[in-house]
Amino acid sequence: MSDAQYLESLVDLGLTRYQAAVYLALMDRQDFTPAQIATRAQVPRQRIYDVLASLCDRGLCLERHSGRQRIFQAVDPSQALPTLLQEKQKQFNAELQRQEQQTHLAINALAPLYTQGHNTQDPLAYIDVISEPNRITDCGVKLSQAAQSSISVFFTYPSLLSHENGLTLVQDPLQRGICYRTIYEHNIWQDPSSQDFIRQCQDWGQHVRFVNEVPFKMQLFDQKITLLSLQDPLLGTPSFTALNITHPGLGGMLNIAFESLWAQGTSEPLQT
Repeated sequence: MSDAQYLESLVDLGLTRYQAAVYLALMDRQDFTPAQIATRAQVPRQRIYDVLASLCDRGLCLERHSGRQRIFQAVDPSQALPTLLQEKQKQFNAELQRQEQQTHLAINALAPLYTQGHNTQDPLAYIDVISEPNRITDCGVKLSQAAQSSISVFFTYPSLLSHENGLTLVQDPLQRGICYRTIYEHNIWQDPSSQDFIRQCQDWGQHVRFVNEVPFKMQLFDQKITLLSLQDPLLGTPSFTALNITHPGLGGMLNIAFESLWAQGTSEPLQT
């Protein structure tokens, strides 16, 4: 190791650079006067006595007298350096204890604030507004997979899903025995691919009815969670904003609307 590396090692153990430089200089021979050490270690003479005193206090050097002359010598590193490590361990333990106390104080101070904040209900926390088509689709998939008893749907074109993805969406809850009902508009039967889609869903167990018009796209899950997909009436190209609403009261009212329209519907589409 170079002198610079020795110096950095001692600094890492907790010595100041002046202390490390003086301790390294003391290695060169058995005895040094303060003036000799100051020159050897390149430490200002006005600082050398303070530095030597601090090294003596920390057990890294010894002072003796020769007549009226003060003489200093290094303590064997095998004895001195473990003492530095012990000092550092004590400092670390003290700092850790201080931080633990600060942590407990912070917990006691912040806990009431957290409780108060989390007991306050956001008045709109039950509504999630979604405008990006992929997010609307993902939301519908997750709600379908989480449904426990029933799914009721108002379906009208345009659809956000391809027929293949739509079949995948419908198949999972039907395989789990969910009561799945959909109200379609009569004109959907004019599209042969839609006919195939509906027949497949019926084969899996979906119940369907047909009406002249449904008011909007809706998926009602377990009569309490609603996904409304509302088409923007001002844009020329289809654009939707979805409202994911968890509200039993609204779900109950929409279920009444669904049952009313279901009762008005026919089990077969009207041929036009």
